[in-house]
Amino acid sequence: MNKLGRYLKSFGSTVASLFIGGKAKQKKTGKALLEEEAIASPTRTAVRNFLRNKLAMTGLIAFVVLMLVVFVGGNLRPYDSFYQQGVLRNIGPGYGYLNVPSALEDEGVVSISSGITYSVGLSEEGNVFMWGKNYDNVFNVPAEVAENNIVQVVSGDRHVIALTDTGEIIGWGNIGHAQTEVPFQIQQPLQSQGIAKIGAGDQYSVVLTETGNIYAWGSTLSNSLNKIPERVQGRVVDFVTSSLNVGLLLDDGTIDVIGVVGNPVASSLPEELKDGSINVVDFAMIADGGVALDDEGNLHTWGATISPARKLPEIDVPIASITNGREHIVATDVNGKIYTWGNNHYTQLDAPDSVENVSSVYSDFFQNYAVDEEGKVTAWGNNGFILGTDDYGRDLFQRLLQGGKVTLTVGAVAVVIQVFIGVIVGMISGFYGGRLDNLLMRFAEIISSFPFYPLVITLSAMLPRDVTQQQRLFLIMLILGVLGWPGLARLVRGQILSEREKDFVLAAKALGIKEGNIIMRHILPNVINIVIVQMTLGYASNLLTEAGLSFLGFGVVAPYSSWGNMLTGAQSTTVMESYWWRWVFPALAVFIAALTVNLVGDGIRDALDPKANEK
Repeated sequence: MNKLGRYLKSFGSTVASLFIGGKAKQKKTGKALLEEEAIASPTRTAVRNFLRNKLAMTGLIAFVVLMLVVFVGGNLRPYDSFYQQGVLRNIGPGYGYLNVPSALEDEGVVSISSGITYSVGLSEEGNVFMWGKNYDNVFNVPAEVAENNIVQVVSGDRHVIALTDTGEIIGWGNIGHAQTEVPFQIQQPLQSQGIAKIGAGDQYSVVLTETGNIYAWGSTLSNSLNKIPERVQGRVVDFVTSSLNVGLLLDDGTIDVIGVVGNPVASSLPEELKDGSINVVDFAMIADGGVALDDEGNLHTWGATISPARKLPEIDVPIASITNGREHIVATDVNGKIYTWGNNHYTQLDAPDSVENVSSVYSDFFQNYAVDEEGKVTAWGNNGFILGTDDYGRDLFQRLLQGGKVTLTVGAVAVVIQVFIGVIVGMISGFYGGRLDNLLMRFAEIISSFPFYPLVITLSAMLPRDVTQQQRLFLIMLILGVLGWPGLARLVRGQILSEREKDFVLAAKALGIKEGNIIMRHILPNVINIVIVQMTLGYASNLLTEAGLSFLGFGVVAPYSSWGNMLTGAQSTTVMESYWWRWVFPALAVFIAALTVNLVGDGIRDALDPKANEK
């Protein structure tokens, strides 16, 4: 009985050491520790070794975070690959476009106007405030602004003009078309007629005189604003600027649009808005459409059929005022409630639910500011670009997420194809040997002898022009998988040649087990270690290969993004020096992905290598 008790106690200690480890009730001796190490399973030992590898764990954590950011973060906001916004091109990384200075609220808001990356506000005390991201030196406000009493201040896309109480116009910011300086030929008319309102658009400025005349300067040749029609002079009471046109509210309650005549916002203006059938008191206008407000609080839209301005929501309450940004409209009803519609690529329609009792709204480009009856300012819309924009004005961060989905998916599918083919060919070749082995290995050598990049480039050039993006991606994955398996096949073959001569294989054959079962159930588990390591290392290689193909223009093509083709536009010296964010962040993403996967692969290899464990 005592002997049986000792056996039972020893067995209990062994079980406890397996499942309880260092927390076993009994105090472990050196012998017990050696026994625990001796009976630890290979899988448990490998996992323990991997967890002890700090570099491998760092790589694993970084790769998991990268995957979560790309695949989860990329789905948080809708993304349109074909959307472009030229006015936002090549903007550097920055945030905080909507951070209104508290001093402006304290002094009381008179007006707020926005450019592409900044806003400018005028307080009741006549002070000018600027916030957002400095672009084209718009934050370099001239000293004359502080020395004079400013009564109006407005912003174009990249310039600002201010009006003093003496009728002087002061401008700063981008001066590419002299839009900040009043031309000599219109200085005299402005002085004699008096200035009622100033405005600004894309590289141009506009002034309305107290006698109802309109004058424009700056970039006016391309939009025909250099020639104001005589039919409107002396009749204008208000105006609204857009990228190519200026909308005019005339003294008889009608609307006229000047600028590019063929633009839908000008060519499709309804007759009832031009003949006086509807008495217009306010209106808003974007590039291809507009909305008019009549004296009864009703809205009337016009423009292109697909214009964002025509996406009118259901409104049951009379509207009190209306304004517009670059691609959206904001209306306020008589109760101070806000309605927004149009495009929402920069969350310019997402007005906070807390906004109520609004007294005035200021919308420009992609920023909005609502001022309530107590003078509190609430902002929404584009708050900046974390990683900047590219040469088409597309958000680089969003493109990096969407491109990461493509690059990471292509690499994963390609490595699955490589492993599937390589493992099957390697196991068959190594197990059966002889002529079959010789045939398969010679075939693998033929595949390896193909020049990879010339072959892929030739196949890409042979594709028809109407091939879809999905078909192109499938072809890339197939090519990477079909041409990348020979190396793995040779490694598996070498392991099989060693394993097939061992006693457990001979025993299995003696028992009459089928050869297929011997390969899959007895030999494969012993070579799976090298397969796993090669999968991780091959995945990193495929990431770099896909990025290289897209960089050369033979992978994912624009407007769809991948990390490789995002680097394609960064080949010029100008981009390298002036727009560094366009190549640094995509290159960094490729580097981090490849590095983390390689660290994980090296960690797995070290964890599964018995010789490495003995070091």
